[in-house]
Amino acid sequence: MGLPMSIIEFIRDRARFYNCPVCGRSLKGCDIQVLSHEEERFHLQVTCAQCQVTFIVVLAIAGSAVEEIEGVEAADVVDSAPEREPISVDEILDLHLYLKNFQGTLRDLISQPDHSR
Repeated sequence: MGLPMSIIEFIRDRARFYNCPVCGRSLKGCDIQVLSHEEERFHLQVTCAQCQVTFIVVLAIAGSAVEEIEGVEAADVVDSAPEREPISVDEILDLHLYLKNFQGTLRDLISQPDHSR
């Protein structure tokens, strides 16, 4: 795929700022494999170093940032994030329990009223 090592190193370095969606611990030291790369979009397979769960992440890097990525500081990454709360482990578990007992099609699931508000 011809990815510059600096981008993969950047992703591995920044993983420490994120937590595993299953065990909630830092993703520092996680295993990251690039599954595909198209322009600014990366599909990554991430394996948590703590609980060994594997999941897929889609990472989009805006515009020419790919070439400038080595100069980005951690504060820049955090400051530019959208003003949304991260998905909590409890929310993931609630969704898992809901889907475990759900009987129906995807269309049925999508048309369910939103009871979270």
